[in-house]
This record gives sequence, structure tokens and C-alpha cells, in this order.
Amino acid sequence: MYKRKKGQAAITDLFVAIGIFIVLITITSVLWNLYHIRLINRMDHDDIVVKTFQVSDMLLKTPGSPDNWDYLVLEQGANSDAIDFIGIIDEEYKIPYDKITALVAFGEDEIKEVFHAGQYDFGLRIKDANSDVVFSVGKMSGGGKFSVNLARDVMYEPTPGAAYVYGTVEVLLSQ
Repeated sequence: MYKRKKGQAAITDLFVAIGIFIVLITITSVLWNLYHIRLINRMDHDDIVVKTFQVSDMLLKTPGSPDNWDYLVLEQGANSDAIDFIGIIDEEYKIPYDKITALVAFGEDEIKEVFHAGQYDFGLRIKDANSDVVFSVGKMSGGGKFSVNLARDVMYEPTPGAAYVYGTVEVLLSQ
């Protein structure tokens, strides 16, 4: 009879140990999955931040390639195949009216094609000193999973031949 109770205790200990092991494995797998999801989200967020900085720098630090891309768009109806990348700065932080007009005429889909940002929604707007929107192209609402909005102070030409005025350019990418 003593051996029988000893066997029952060993079996009970075994089932308790198996139960604890299953609970620990379940907790570990749930925590691992949560960590994995956070890691993937963080990597997606970092990707969109880097892409937004790249697009913003190309737009606001270069005249584009070719330099006359705005003429090609406005006068010859060029598409993304004819343009290496878009830049809207003519001189240091000065945006001429023709480049703004060409960018609006180019459209969101062609802009995304040039910058290889097809998986993101693109938006760009120029605001005057009173924060009123002067020019806008693309989607400026960040309704996706992630949204990054970069703003930079510039001078822009509100009409052809007018004096440059201060404003802000906002570049938005969202996913």
C-alpha cells in the first residue's frame, strides 16, 4: 500500500510539472509574439521615417535631375520615365513658381514613382507665413498605420515674377 501512494504522488508531481511547463511555454510564446509584432512595427516606422527624410532632402536641397524637369513636365508633358528625381529648390531654400506648378501638374502617382515610394501615400503642401495652404499636392491626411510629416522653412514665389515670401513646406508620407 505504501508503494501505491508513492506512485500516486510521483504521477501527481509529474502532472503538476507538465502543467507548469505548459503554462510557462504558453506565456513565453505569447510574450515572444508580442515582442515580434513590436519589432516589426518599429522597423516599418523606421523605414517610413528614413524614406520621408530622403524624399524631403531630395525635394528641398536640389534642383532635381534633369535641372529643367519642371519645363519638361509643363511644356512637354514628361512623365516619371524622363525624370531621375524631383527637386524644387532653385537657390538656397528658394522655390520658384514654375517648379511648384510643375510639381502640382506632375501629380502624386508620378512623384511616388520617381522617389520609389509606391507603398506610401505622398503629400506636399506649402503654407504661407499665416499657415494658410498656398499649394498642395497629394494626400495630406495621415490616415494610415504610420505617418511622418516633416516641415521646413523656405522662401517661395507665390506668382510668376513676384518677390519671394517666407513659408513652410510640409512633406508627408503615410502607410
